[in-house]
Amino acid sequence: MEPVSNRVNRSAENRASPICVVGAGYVGLVTAVCLADSGAQVRLLDIDRTRLAMLHDGRSPIHEPLLDELLTSVLAGGRLTLHGEIAEAMNGAEVAILAVGTPELSDGRADLSQVRRALGSAVAQASPGTVMVIKSTVPPGTTSALRPLSRRNGTVFPLVVCPEFLSEGSAVRDFRHPPQLVVGGDDRVACERVAALFGLVDVPTLITDSTSAELIKYGLNSFLALKISFINEMAQLCELTDADVSSVADGIGADPRIGRAFLGAGLGFGGSCFPKDVRALDQAASYHGHSFWLLRAAVEVNSQQRSRFVAKIQNALRGSVSGKRIAVLGLAFKPGTDDVRQAASADVIRHLEDLGARVTATDPVANQRAREILPLTKLVDDPYACVTGADAVVLVTEWPEYVNLDWNRVARLVRRPLVIDGRNCLDGPALAAEGFTYISVGRRAIKPPRAAIAKSEGAIRPRLVSAGGG
Repeated sequence: MEPVSNRVNRSAENRASPICVVGAGYVGLVTAVCLADSGAQVRLLDIDRTRLAMLHDGRSPIHEPLLDELLTSVLAGGRLTLHGEIAEAMNGAEVAILAVGTPELSDGRADLSQVRRALGSAVAQASPGTVMVIKSTVPPGTTSALRPLSRRNGTVFPLVVCPEFLSEGSAVRDFRHPPQLVVGGDDRVACERVAALFGLVDVPTLITDSTSAELIKYGLNSFLALKISFINEMAQLCELTDADVSSVADGIGADPRIGRAFLGAGLGFGGSCFPKDVRALDQAASYHGHSFWLLRAAVEVNSQQRSRFVAKIQNALRGSVSGKRIAVLGLAFKPGTDDVRQAASADVIRHLEDLGARVTATDPVANQRAREILPLTKLVDDPYACVTGADAVVLVTEWPEYVNLDWNRVARLVRRPLVIDGRNCLDGPALAAEGFTYISVGRRAIKPPRAAIAKSEGAIRPRLVSAGGG
């Protein structure tokens, strides 16, 4: 294994041969667009005709800052072309990047069927010397196991793995400024070609074997998930001891061996990567006879955190949410994306509705996707319409739009001045000054001063009377 270095000389500008990216999903689309933006000639292949039609129109099927503008630019400049047939996409390509899905099976394992099909199809159409690159997140040992599929009529096509380190909501920035580049394979020349492909001059690069590269990706995501679950357990202890988890996280995170990132107490992790990757790594460990108890604990803590949050809402409403109107701000699993996969919002809303609450929810960009998983929940576009008449305003996703709401206006619209912050991102004292009781995670509740209570009650009483006094 080569230690981290940055001595690979890279240049995307001087490359003439095209690159084929297989799969126009999240990773494939971002990779294709950003490579084309760097000067490469990229062919993007997908079998979904509807998705291709959207892309032809310059519309990204995913919400990602900067992506629409870059997509329009590289299409107009001819650096990115879209294809529905593998033969034309692979014709003369020097590299084939496989960025297809690895969805989670019912037992937690990764479904590799799309990767196998993509590799077989690419090899069938490849020119001599084409390098096959697995960009999909795959369990340790996958690349080695797939190596027989990289042969055709006696020709062996180099097969390497190059895991992605993109975060939804900042994927373009992450592609341009990644913390590292990891390439794994048994063909050193092919690995260096892939490292050069990305044109990143000052990025630390690790060239290693394929299984180590695969484990780096899973291990990185799983470790970040562990940090989140750890601080959420600390938050529970803070509530029991009257400590402040934000101060605790600041103190722990100030140590450079740990760092402050991913020490934000709240509703835990979600999305398409962390939950799936943690479970897949646990399954991979089990396959090899190892029980990875730490990972299982992280998943359990994450699940409990959502149940605890619902209990917090119940307690704030005197033990019951039945018949209460709950306004939920945020549906995406994090700001900057419309992804609702494994989002805390879905678990919280379903639990509240099961307990008899009347939930109205909103999100700046994720309402359409949320309707697919919450078909019976009332979703609105306007956050002020969402909070009108609410017995509790519950913040689930820390969108800037919600942090910067006119909370004085919100105070005049709600039925009861109660805010429960699942991300510890709101200004509690400022909300208390507007008459709200502010409850967060791992910190003391903040109650409004008497003057603010009187102000708040004056705004609320007419609405209670007009609502029939209920």
